[in-house]
Amino acid sequence: MPNTSVRAAAEGMPNVNRRRLLNLTGAGLALAATAMAAKSDAAPSAQVADLEAAFHAEWAALRSLEPALNAAELRYFAVRGKRPVAGEMTAEEVETLRKTTVAELATMQPSRASVEHAEALRAYNKADAAARRKTGYGKIDKAYAKATHRTSDAANALLRYPAATLEDLAAKVRVHRIWEYDGSDFNFIMKDIARLAGIGGEV
Repeated sequence: MPNTSVRAAAEGMPNVNRRRLLNLTGAGLALAATAMAAKSDAAPSAQVADLEAAFHAEWAALRSLEPALNAAELRYFAVRGKRPVAGEMTAEEVETLRKTTVAELATMQPSRASVEHAEALRAYNKADAAARRKTGYGKIDKAYAKATHRTSDAANALLRYPAATLEDLAAKVRVHRIWEYDGSDFNFIMKDIARLAGIGGEV
């Protein structure tokens, strides 16, 4: 994932810096890979160079969407409504539920609070969809999500391509510094290191 703050969710979740979420083992492997790759300034193989260029093209396209996305998000949050919260059951409804057997639950009528909440939620969702359309946020947010997936796929394509030289490994390190692979992905770099060290076998 990119070394930038993850976008806040629509419900106002706080931003989370991706670097903080990186697995400690993966971070150690990144340092090892960096140390190995720093020994050479030669160019990577043609296939690795193409994969690295493909990543940077997708990364540039992703970043180009951010100004429009941020502007649309501000417009959307300025007009969006507050998501309805379910009310509590009445004392009578609670008592009825307490006396209801498991077999009777399937035919039990919903509480007044749940009915009102369902109606309010339908109205909220309709209004929210309209706000996303009118502000342009829905469209640009979908485009950004698709661009994020394409960039991730490009980064992973490079990560999973076997590195045959230190130059190939250096290309993976350069992309990692921008995107940051997940800790679990570092098995691929471990295999690269073992291959280049002539260890062989499964890692």
